[in-house]
Amino acid sequence: MKKNAYFFRDGRTAFFWGIKSLGLNRQNKILLPAYVGISDKEGSGVFDPIKRLKIGYKFYVLNKNFSINKKDFLKKIRQKNIKAVLVIHYFGFCRPDFDFIIKNCEKYGKYLIEDCAHAFNSYWKEKKLGAYGDISFYSIHKFLPVRSGGVLLVNNPDIKISEKIKENIPASAKKAFKRADLAKISKKRVNNYIYILNLANKIKGARPLYRSLPDGITPLNFPVIIKKDNRDKIYFYLRRRGVRAVSLYYKLIPQISRKKYPVSHYLSRHILNLPVHKAANKKENEHIIKTLAGALAKNK
Repeated sequence: MKKNAYFFRDGRTAFFWGIKSLGLNRQNKILLPAYVGISDKEGSGVFDPIKRLKIGYKFYVLNKNFSINKKDFLKKIRQKNIKAVLVIHYFGFCRPDFDFIIKNCEKYGKYLIEDCAHAFNSYWKEKKLGAYGDISFYSIHKFLPVRSGGVLLVNNPDIKISEKIKENIPASAKKAFKRADLAKISKKRVNNYIYILNLANKIKGARPLYRSLPDGITPLNFPVIIKKDNRDKIYFYLRRRGVRAVSLYYKLIPQISRKKYPVSHYLSRHILNLPVHKAANKKENEHIIKTLAGALAKNK
């Protein structure tokens, strides 16, 4: 990592210190994507720091492919009380409209924050995701086999980080990060994703969120959209048969209302994320797709 990198126990702590450095408050607000999760056990890695710092916020609308509603986005980014925009690179994929967001953050003088918690080693236009924002943050434990670890990257030299920051990443996580062969791990994830994609395209009842894997992207997992409203049944069927699927995010923060953001809630009810971790092999990948097909056939 570069000299402008700060290490913490997790990504949310890195995000906390990052947005604290921007001078945001109730009046100087942050613009967030209307797809932010929460869990009873862990809370919300994105929204908890905002609440803790008592920062004002607004949400921008997402479409079913996780692109932004440009009309809604432009209406909100032009507002004077919006000082920063958060971009989340969901599932390790660069946002499909990232260039549009960058352009308008520059045009209207807004800080750009990249949430790379899912995108630890993904690239876009030959630069690593996280290199475009004024600040960016990562979660080490989502990519490497460690229990914790987060990184804050400060790319804008005009942003002054508080001297009160104390890097408190566990030694084991920092050691694992320094020793990790990121290229090898990424290659394994990419190969697993492509293999699963070729099998998943033949399944009825679910569709891959992304029909291809862009160059440079290291996927966190393999997101699919379950076509019927029975995602939870499919999820538990898979888990009982040893497939470590997740649903990011099966539960949205209550501030994102179903009435105002119906598409976000549709995605939350239908998303399912299959594993593509580096330890997986051909046999396991085939088991994942075979089990998914069985779950869909049983829960028509």
